[in-house]
Amino acid sequence: MEKCEELNLKILYLTNHQSLLKQFNDYLSNLLLHGLREHFDRDVIDFPGSWYLYDDESKKKGLDNNNLWGKGFTIIDILNNYDAIDRKDIEKKIQKKYFDLIIYSSARRSKPFLDDVIKFNNKVIFIDGEDDQFIDENLNKIGLYFKRELIKDQKNLLPIQFAIPKEKILREVNTKPKNLLAPLIPGRLNTYIYNNEIDYYKMYQESIFALTYKKSGWDTLRHYEILMNGSLPIFLDIENCPVNTMKYFPKKDIINIKNKYETILQNYFPTKIFKYKFLTFKSFSNYFLNLFSDKKNIDYFIEKDEEIFELKSKLLNFTKKNLTTYKLAEYVINSVKNYH
Repeated sequence: MEKCEELNLKILYLTNHQSLLKQFNDYLSNLLLHGLREHFDRDVIDFPGSWYLYDDESKKKGLDNNNLWGKGFTIIDILNNYDAIDRKDIEKKIQKKYFDLIIYSSARRSKPFLDDVIKFNNKVIFIDGEDDQFIDENLNKIGLYFKRELIKDQKNLLPIQFAIPKEKILREVNTKPKNLLAPLIPGRLNTYIYNNEIDYYKMYQESIFALTYKKSGWDTLRHYEILMNGSLPIFLDIENCPVNTMKYFPKKDIINIKNKYETILQNYFPTKIFKYKFLTFKSFSNYFLNLFSDKKNIDYFIEKDEEIFELKSKLLNFTKKNLTTYKLAEYVINSVKNYH
């Protein structure tokens, strides 16, 4: 991604106006806001205000993490000083073109003030973080449109993907893992046992490998959480991911890891399970999970492959350099600058 030339921008960041419910939480909107704040601080006005991202406001309101997707791991408390943001007179400011840029950060869910934004010729972009491939052609005609699950090239249409707050990223890989494979198995609900972010991250930090795969969309925060905690993702079917989806994710490296270790890992799984993404979870037994936490198996695996920690460090460093919310915001701002 091109390095961002720092500008003094006043940005109106319009978030989802719906109530705080799981179906309304938009991870991409939350993460981009964090990155923009790192660049422009209080000049980014989130409206009506994503209060659950602010450590002070979430404590004041008694946030129940269970009301957020994934219990809010990786996004809660990533901002502070909720009341320091000037959210007054937004409509009047739009009409006076006070803002240098208006961002609809959850464009298909909430479009407040759009008539005035268009009428008064404000510079506007749209962020579509939904996990489908639909494009709102009407919005695409109005301004630059960033699409998470992008599969085609089209005017005013650019890819966008998840990212990680840099303060959440592990400093260095754990060289004394306890698990060959992370015990959290995507889709197997009885392995979703983590009630706080610290324990959730620790599980990946203590594992050499972690399973992940496409959900409704290819891009999911779990891929990044695995990388940021120094684990190697075994990403099923990643070779089928469209070129413009997760465009800046290290796909080539992840495919190489999958190809290199697939045969070795296969020894720990029944053939039928492995063939069907080895995630036909009804057949996946605790016996095999126990194999992955057996120290003899882990030591044997590490002795067989001395490059394993070099790979882990390489991907962790890639994450620090390329997959942060700071870089995400940089990419969006540079794209706007180059398009207008």
